[in-house]
Amino acid sequence: MSIIASKRIEFPEVNKERRDFLKSIEEKWQKFWEQNRVYEADPDPSRQKFFVTFPYPYINAYPHLGTGYTVLRVDILARFKRMQGYNVLFPQGWHATGGPIVAAALRVREGDPKQINILRSLGIPEEEIPKFRDPEYWVYFFKKEFRRDFQRLGLSIDWRREFFTTRLNPPYNKFIQWQYTVLREKGLIAKGKHPVVWCPKEQKVVGDHDRPDEYAGIGPTEVVVIKFRGEDGYVYPCLTYRPETVYGAVNIWVNPDAEYLIAEVDGEKWIVGEYGARELADQDHRVNVVGRIKGAQLVGHFAVNPVTGWRVPVLPAFFVDADFGTGVVMSVPAHAPYDYVGLEDLKRDPYLLERYNLDPSLIDAVQPVKLIEVEDYKGLPAQEAVQTFNAKTQRDIEALEKATKDVYSKEFYKGVLKPEIYGVKWGGRKVYEVKEEIINYLSEKGVAFRHYTLSSPVYCRCGAKTHVKLVKDQWFLRYSDKEWKQKAHECIDQMRFVPEEIRQEFHRLVDWYEDWACTHERELGTPLPWDERWVLESLSDSTIYMAYYTIAKYLQHPETYGIDWDKLGNSFFDYVFLGKGDPERVSAETGVSRELLEKIRQEFLYWYPVDMRVSGKDLLGNHLVFFIMHHVAVFPRDKWPRGIGINGWVLVAGKKMSKSLGNYILIREAVDYWGADATRFAEAYAGNSGLDDANFEPEMASKAVDLLYEWYKFATENYGKGDDEYRFIDKWFESVINETILKVAREYEQINTKNVLVEGFFNLQNSYKWYIRRRGTPNRSLLKRFIEAQTLILAPITPHIAEEIWHAIGKQTSISRAQWPKVTDQDIDKHVQKAEAVVVKLLEDLEEVIRLKKNKPKRVTIVLPAPWKYEFLDKVNQAYRTTGKLSEAIQQATKTLTPEQRTKIGKIIPIIHKNPEILDLATNQQLEAQALTDALPLIQQTLGTEIVIATEEQLQNNPKATTSLPARPAIILEE
Repeated sequence: MSIIASKRIEFPEVNKERRDFLKSIEEKWQKFWEQNRVYEADPDPSRQKFFVTFPYPYINAYPHLGTGYTVLRVDILARFKRMQGYNVLFPQGWHATGGPIVAAALRVREGDPKQINILRSLGIPEEEIPKFRDPEYWVYFFKKEFRRDFQRLGLSIDWRREFFTTRLNPPYNKFIQWQYTVLREKGLIAKGKHPVVWCPKEQKVVGDHDRPDEYAGIGPTEVVVIKFRGEDGYVYPCLTYRPETVYGAVNIWVNPDAEYLIAEVDGEKWIVGEYGARELADQDHRVNVVGRIKGAQLVGHFAVNPVTGWRVPVLPAFFVDADFGTGVVMSVPAHAPYDYVGLEDLKRDPYLLERYNLDPSLIDAVQPVKLIEVEDYKGLPAQEAVQTFNAKTQRDIEALEKATKDVYSKEFYKGVLKPEIYGVKWGGRKVYEVKEEIINYLSEKGVAFRHYTLSSPVYCRCGAKTHVKLVKDQWFLRYSDKEWKQKAHECIDQMRFVPEEIRQEFHRLVDWYEDWACTHERELGTPLPWDERWVLESLSDSTIYMAYYTIAKYLQHPETYGIDWDKLGNSFFDYVFLGKGDPERVSAETGVSRELLEKIRQEFLYWYPVDMRVSGKDLLGNHLVFFIMHHVAVFPRDKWPRGIGINGWVLVAGKKMSKSLGNYILIREAVDYWGADATRFAEAYAGNSGLDDANFEPEMASKAVDLLYEWYKFATENYGKGDDEYRFIDKWFESVINETILKVAREYEQINTKNVLVEGFFNLQNSYKWYIRRRGTPNRSLLKRFIEAQTLILAPITPHIAEEIWHAIGKQTSISRAQWPKVTDQDIDKHVQKAEAVVVKLLEDLEEVIRLKKNKPKRVTIVLPAPWKYEFLDKVNQAYRTTGKLSEAIQQATKTLTPEQRTKIGKIIPIIHKNPEILDLATNQQLEAQALTDALPLIQQTLGTEIVIATEEQLQNNPKATTSLPARPAIILEE
C-alpha cells in the first residue's frame, strides 16, 4: 500500500511509470483544448443545441469525489452529445450565498481551533490562514481552487461563462434582483409571519445549504399541543401529531431521568423541556422559567384528560426525549406502538415500579381504549403492529418506528372513528376527513393550540441544534399559490427525467411545499431590491441562474464588450430574457449598443431552455423543485426546463465518505495519485443514474491506470495490422461492435456510466478476445474499426488518453469533435450472433464431455439437425411468444409436422424442455453450418482430436444423430 503526501488517505499501489505517462498526456491535451477553444460554444443556427448544467457547488472547501462524481456525469453527457453532432454548452459557476462562509470566517476571527484545523487539514499554509478571517477571501480563494481542480479533471467547460454569486459580483447581483422584481410584480412574494428553522446560536434562518447534508429537506411541521391540567397545579403540554386520539389518552409520559423546566407560559405554570420552552418563546408565547424539576419527581402525579375528563397518571418512559417537542407525551396505547410497549414494560418489570414507587394496581388500571376501526387490524392496532414488527421493548427503536409508521398511515387514510367514542358528529367518518375539525374544536375549547416543530432534530453547520421560530416581517415565496403549482405540474409532465421514476416525486413535492422564507440577515448574498436589510438566502437565489450562463460571457467580461455594470438595470434583463421593452430605449439606458443588445438576446434565445440538469439526490427535495417553480413563474412555456437527471451520493470502498473513516478523497488528491483519466474511469464505474448511492473503488482507479495504458499500447501498435480475408467470425464481430455502439449510446443518454463501461469496454474487450481466439490474425479493416469504436466509446469518460490514441492512429481532428459512429438496428445481424453463440456453447459442452471421459476419443462428430427441425423450432418459438407456455407451444407446433416427423419428435421434446435456452439461440441451418465450419480449426486445436461435421441425414441410422436440434448439435464420440 502507498500513502499520499498528506498522510490522510491510503490508496492501493499503482504502476507509477504508467500513471506518470497518463498524467503527461493529460497536461498536453488540456493545453490543446484550451488553446484551440474546443469547448467554447457559440450560437450556430445550423446546428441543434444541447445545454447541460450542474448545480454550482458551494465554495467553502476543496471539491471532493462526491462533487466530482456528479459534475463528471455532466461532462460525460456533454462530450457524448458533442460527438453526436450537437452544439453543446456546458458552463460552470460558483455558489457563495448563505451563512456557512460567514460563520466559518467568524470562527477564524475568534481563533476557533476546530475551524483552523480544518483549514490546516486542507493543506492551507499557516501564513495564509489569517486571511480566512474575511468571508470575501474564502470566495475568491476557493473559486480559483475549484476551477483548477475541475480543469485538472478535464471537464469540457466553456470557462468564458464562469461567475460566482453574491453582491461581490455586480452583474449577477443585478440579475437576481431583476428576478425578484419580476416575481413580486406577479404577486408571488409576500411579507408576513412564518415558521422557519432557526439557529439560536447564530440567530438566523437555517436553510438546507446552512446545515449538513443529512438534515436537508427537514422543515417546520404543524402539530398540536394539548394541555392536560395536573392535580399538582402544573399544566402538562402534550405535543402530538394525532390530536384526534386524545379521546384515548389514558396516561402521560415523562422521561424520569431528564430535567424539566417549570415555566410560566402565557400565565400558566407548565412542565416543559428546555427545547420546547425555547420553541414556545419563539412562537409568540410568553415564557418565564421559574424552576427546574426532575422527571422522576413527576411520576405518580395525576392530571385530567381535557376531553374525556379521565384522571390519568404521569408515568415514566425512556423513549421520551425531553429535548424534543415539549418533552411531555400523552399516551394512547391502543393506537401508538411506543405507548403500548411502554405500558407493557412497566407491567412486567417490578423493579421499575418499585424504583418509582408505583402501585402495580395503578398500572393494571391503565387500559387501552380503541378509537379507530381499520380493516388491517382486528384488535388493538398498536398491539398487532408491535407483534408484526417484533418490537419487544421500548428500546427496539427501529421496529417501533416501522410499527408506528404502519399504524399511523393506515389509520389516517383508512381508519374510521368509532361512533360510541366520537358521537354522531365525527363517528363513522375517516380520520383524514375530520382531523381539522377536531383541531378547531379543541382550539375553540381552549385546551389545545397549533404549534410548529421539527419532525427530527436538525443541526446548523455551526453545531447548534435548531428549532422552529415564527419570523415576523419576513419575505416569502408563495409556493402555496395554486396557479403557480399548476404550472409547475404542467412543466413536470412535459419534462424528461433520468430515471423516469422520479417524476412522481417532483409532483408530490410541488404539492407539499407551502410558502418559503426566501431572505436572511447578516449573510453573503444578494440584497432584496426593495428592502436591502434582507439578503436572499442560498436556495432562493439559485433557481434560474442557468439563464445567466447564456449571457455571462458578455457581462462577466465588460471590458471586452464595453459594458458598464453600473448602468445595467431591470430593463436590460427584461429585454434580453423576456423580449420586453423597446431596444432603442434599453440601449440608451444601459449604454449597450443596439447591435450588442440584440446579439445578447439572440444568444439567450438560441441556448434556452436547459436541456438537462444533472444533480445529486440531495437537491431533489429543494433546489430542483425551486428550479422548476421559478422557471414557470418567470419565463414563457417554451423556455421551461426540459430535463433533470439524478444520481445518488458517493460511497468510497462501500462506506460513506468521511474524514474519520479515512476515506474522504479530494479531487486533487485523486488526480495527483491516479491521474485524471483513471479517476474519471473509476468514478464513471462507481454507479448509474438513480437514487442508489454509487461506490467509488480505489482498487478500480489503480486498475484503470493499467487498463488505459494497455489499451493505448494495443491501439497504437496494432492499428493497420491484420489480413484482408473476410470470414464468418468477422461478420459476427462486426455485428457485435455495431450492437455495442447502439447499446452504449442508449446508456450514455440515460447517463448510466457504469453500464457504458460494462457494455462498451469490458464486454467489448471480452468479445475481441474471443474473436482473436477464433480467428488468430484479425481482419485489417475490422481491427481498425474496433480500435476506433473502442476509443470513441471511451472518449467521453477518459478523454485525454482517447485524444492521444486518436491522433496517434492518424486522425486530424480532436476526438472531442469526432462523430459518434452511425449505426442502426439493420447493422446488427442477430442470426449471425446466435450462430456464433452456438459455437461457444458447443465448445464448452465438448470440453466438459471430454473432461469426463477417461480416454480421449479418436474422433468427434458434430451432427447438424435435419432442416425440418429448424422450421419446427421456429414455430415453437412463435407459439411460445404468444402463449408463454412451453408445453402448449410444442403441442401447437407438433400439429404442423408430418406423421413421419411426429414419430421422431418424441425423443427431442424432453431435450427442449430441459434446455429452453435453445429457443433463443436457434437460427437457420445455413448460418449454423457456416459458424461451425468456420470454428472447426479452433475446436480441433482446443480438443486435440479429429473433428468431423455431419448432417443428421448423413447419419440417419445413428440413434444419437436423431437427437440433434438447432442450437444444440448432437455429439458422437468414437473411442
